[in-house]
Amino acid sequence: MKYMITFIFLIIHQASFAQQKITVDYTWKLAHKCVKKSPEIMVSGIPPGSTELTVKMVDLDYRAFDHGGGFVKNEESFPEQFTIIEASLKSFVGPCPPNFSAQGHDYEITVIAKDKNNQVLGKGSVVKTFSAKTAKE
Repeated sequence: MKYMITFIFLIIHQASFAQQKITVDYTWKLAHKCVKKSPEIMVSGIPPGSTELTVKMVDLDYRAFDHGGGFVKNEESFPEQFTIIEASLKSFVGPCPPNFSAQGHDYEITVIAKDKNNQVLGKGSVVKTFSAKTAKE
């Protein structure tokens, strides 16, 4: 029994290492404030065989608000670098911090790369502040 538990632990542990770290980047614009418009999201390090990129945004200062996200698909496979076009994520709700003029809120955008069997191949995220000082024109 002890060996069985160790074996299962090693399989689960090894599977977590099989996921590739991907790089995510985006820029907040004033046009994203309080609208259903996702930013342009640059993704690199996408593992071969990835046919879906799932995106989720979380307000780290107010986690109870669901900002949604969305996904993009490529039946063939995504290239190693791909840009998710601005406003293409239909269930995305942009940032709207009540303290926008002061310090704003921190938002984390996570991208998960999946294969055609819905298996996670890679994951990455980045946190950026949305405020009057950080948003671009």
